[in-house]
Amino acid sequence: MIPDLLEPLPRLQREAVDSAGYRIMRWTAAREVLQARVVKGRIAGPLGDFLAHWLSLAPVKEADSDLWLSFNYAQDQTELKLAGGSATLAHSPLEQALLHLPALRSFWSQELRQQHFMALRSLVPQAWLMDPAQVPPGAVIQGLDAVSWEQTPQLRGQEWEIQDPNGLVLANRSLSQNSILTSRPASGVVLKVWYGRNDAGQVVLRSVEAAP
Repeated sequence: MIPDLLEPLPRLQREAVDSAGYRIMRWTAAREVLQARVVKGRIAGPLGDFLAHWLSLAPVKEADSDLWLSFNYAQDQTELKLAGGSATLAHSPLEQALLHLPALRSFWSQELRQQHFMALRSLVPQAWLMDPAQVPPGAVIQGLDAVSWEQTPQLRGQEWEIQDPNGLVLANRSLSQNSILTSRPASGVVLKVWYGRNDAGQVVLRSVEAAP
């Protein structure tokens, strides 16, 4: 039975919230596979070096606890976005950027399965690892349509922030080493959702409350 607080949401958003706990667990498992491949040198070349650098900056995985996630629902846009939670992946801009990284699309599709990968990409706010390397001639930064990070300041405003790998917002919004450009969802209703495992070991929605 869908909790009353979810009733105003369109069916697709209700289903996204209901399945999010399971998908976060799949994402966590896939992320551990990625870590192992990078540590063992199974991803070679520039991509391997790039990932080794950024993974070394990733926040330490938090101890297992009851899983809860928060969601922002902008009613005027019928947009549902993950806003945080107890799982490290749910609140780390670095991890969110890795999920959206074009070079890892085939990896996530294989490890998560395409359906879950696409659902997570839709739910998780977009973020970009601000790589100091020059964008190749004729190319643009995917999702920003900018040919360099120096062109992105005009994109930043109320909807954009620059954070460090631990999620600390950089007040001066300057382009700095190891910084991450993040998108902020439009203001809306915030829901806090708790998940647990049923007798069959499946991750299921337990309760929903309105966040203050």
